[in-house]
Amino acid sequence: MERKKVIIDTDIGDDIDDALAIAFALESPELDVIGITTVFKNVSARAKLAVNMLSMAGRTDIPVYAGIGSPILNKVDMNEIPCQYAEEKDGNADGFGTNGIDFIIDTVMKSDGDITLVPIGPLTNIAIAILKEPALKRKVKEIVMMGGCFYSHLSEWNIRCDPEAARIVFESGIPIKAVGLDVTVQCVLTEEDVNRLKTNHKQSGTYFPELIERWYKVAKHFPMMHDPLAVCAVFDDRMLEFQQDEIVVETQGEFTRGQTYNRSALYWRGNADQSVIKAAKHVNADAFIKLYMDRVCF
Repeated sequence: MERKKVIIDTDIGDDIDDALAIAFALESPELDVIGITTVFKNVSARAKLAVNMLSMAGRTDIPVYAGIGSPILNKVDMNEIPCQYAEEKDGNADGFGTNGIDFIIDTVMKSDGDITLVPIGPLTNIAIAILKEPALKRKVKEIVMMGGCFYSHLSEWNIRCDPEAARIVFESGIPIKAVGLDVTVQCVLTEEDVNRLKTNHKQSGTYFPELIERWYKVAKHFPMMHDPLAVCAVFDDRMLEFQQDEIVVETQGEFTRGQTYNRSALYWRGNADQSVIKAAKHVNADAFIKLYMDRVCF
């Protein structure tokens, strides 16, 4: 079986689903995780957390690079510490690089066009990489992302954090599979699932008990599997049904900034047949949760 090469771009450290997604990728034999980049706010703290997680998972072979913390226009506190941040274990403090943009560009441009980008946070890193090296548009195999809300009008977090970056990515011409809130909110872990993650996880989930404890103090509810579902979409076409649509990102509206609109629904303007964007419309949530738990737990 040929493994799909992926670079995961993440804002790990706030919601727990980024860490759950990385563990899922590590335990999926269909995937070859060739690097992780961090995005949004304190990217160095996020990178250290990713390095720590990989170290505990026994995967120090995977490089981690801090990317861009500041969105293109939105103002954020780049010194803010993610709520799940913890001091690194011994030996991990210097385990990451500091130029995620160049890592993405160099790795993709030297490839055979077989790398899939998997952004599960705001799209700043991907957008800046495209602006810095426009040839990426022809070299990236595909973008499989978590973000947006395509069949109901909500402003989803990853897009809202940097609408300008999202617009650049969606208008890049790179084939995109977008997994939005329409489907991810249907994938929720149960109390039994969470207990199993804490007590019966594989090595990739060694960090789970600490992360779950930190996360639950803030969230007070069971995890929604937003980001793991996007990872699943890279290699499994049974769990999700996608629809080819022309998607636009709103950047100007006072009340609608950051929303993703399905332009194809506007029959006088839609052009879905020529779009390279597919948005997830349906999910088999039960089957996905079972697959996830079987992969990351004994």
